[in-house]
Amino acid sequence: MPLNKYYKIAIPILLLLSVSIWGILFFNKTLSTVADNKKEIKPFLDAFFESRGNVLLSGNIKDIEKYYDTANTYGKWALEHEMRQINYVKGWSEKRNLKFTEAQSIYRIKSIKVGEQSIWLYLVETMKMGYEYNVKPNIINYMGLGIRHSIQLVKVDGKWVIRRDWYYDPLDEDSAFIDISPADGIAPEISPANSTPAGDSQNKKKGNYDREGAVRYADTYAGAAWGSGNNYEYNKKYRDYNGIGGDCTNFASQVLHEGGGLKMDYVWNFNGRDSSTAWAQAPALFNYLIYNGKGRLIAQGTYTNMVKPSDTHPSGAIRELQKGDLICYEEKGEIVHFGVVTGFDSYGIPVVNTHTSDRYHVPFDLGWNKKVIYRFIHMND
Repeated sequence: MPLNKYYKIAIPILLLLSVSIWGILFFNKTLSTVADNKKEIKPFLDAFFESRGNVLLSGNIKDIEKYYDTANTYGKWALEHEMRQINYVKGWSEKRNLKFTEAQSIYRIKSIKVGEQSIWLYLVETMKMGYEYNVKPNIINYMGLGIRHSIQLVKVDGKWVIRRDWYYDPLDEDSAFIDISPADGIAPEISPANSTPAGDSQNKKKGNYDREGAVRYADTYAGAAWGSGNNYEYNKKYRDYNGIGGDCTNFASQVLHEGGGLKMDYVWNFNGRDSSTAWAQAPALFNYLIYNGKGRLIAQGTYTNMVKPSDTHPSGAIRELQKGDLICYEEKGEIVHFGVVTGFDSYGIPVVNTHTSDRYHVPFDLGWNKKVIYRFIHMND
């Protein structure tokens, strides 16, 4: 073979090998850097999430101030969000005449990006919370939350601190109200409509809708929330709409179809890639259920209106909800959220499962403003 032809073949091969070797070495170095940083930041994250849970119980914000870069505007904002959350939870628990007894979290780092001056983390927090009513001491109700964080860590004076912490907050669901405050009052303690133990005739499937099946599905696929099944993951059969409008209505539709047994049709459907408007958008799902007779509007109004007795609802509209029913959340005239009723706590308050801010057996009004309008939907059997 002529020498010039040999070089024409050999040189590209050598260059390719050099690039490949460099890439492998760089990749291994990157993996090592990421692993080293995970190991370094783990004690900080462990301490932060433990303290964050303790502060939800104590209300003492000073116990977590040290974890934030308060010399930076973004760090101040991140801390102020925690203060807002803590103040809301304190106010809500006082107005519902209860106290939180437990707040514990585990977290899983999904991705990590190491920069010269900071580390960006995407992690999922799974939180378990317990609460008891003051009139029913020693009966602990447990609920679960799932929170997806994008956190920026920086080093200040040799210590890691949080500069940014972006997440959907399941203890602060409102998007329309800057300064939220919980509604006053608590419903009188009256047995809910489905106080019959699970498995008794009232909760068995009587027609087209399987209530217990709906609840089982909602509990299995409640996402990152404590209490959920499926290894804290959504059902991968369906598209995840988080980041592109939210997944709450898509989840409600899954519950109705997969768990409740309602059949898809040309208006309400998911084809394996995309969903119809009625399947994934809250106002459209409400209209679909009500106007085709699959659901019935029990009542709509503020929290106070829904819990107090009236001529139409002598025990309050809240007492007519059953497992497998739905709750719509309306802000400033627009339906923005769906929750699935999955049971009742020790006081008979409906608890819900949701997506976007993943929730498992959470009191239906926790995290919402007193101005929110609730729409209670009874699913027709």
